[in-house]
Amino acid sequence: MSNFNNPSEQSLEEDRQIDASMGSLGRLSTELNALLSRLGSEPASVVNSVFTDWVTLVGEHVAQHVAPIKLENSRLLVEVTEAAWATQMRFLEPQLLTTLSTATSSNIVGIDVRVKRNSRSK
Repeated sequence: MSNFNNPSEQSLEEDRQIDASMGSLGRLSTELNALLSRLGSEPASVVNSVFTDWVTLVGEHVAQHVAPIKLENSRLLVEVTEAAWATQMRFLEPQLLTTLSTATSSNIVGIDVRVKRNSRSK
């Protein structure tokens, strides 16, 4: 481990460590996207955007009742709080596909819906 006596030497070493770290992240990102592609998935940035930006993409009201679960083979699986929302999703699907495509540069071609099981029924 180096002992830095002068601030410019320390700054230079920190810059080198950041560059090395970013290079590793770049390679990891490339490999992750290659793996996702082989699995029939969107790139990591698209998947991340769909899940992290869900409330912004679909609106607060819809997000309270509909949650993204999985993005695979250009299809988004969502879970709805009740059966009525499954019906609503059929009507919203074309609009949501357009929104998702525009906002995330995704190639999502369809939305599959499942109704959340009531955990209290056990």
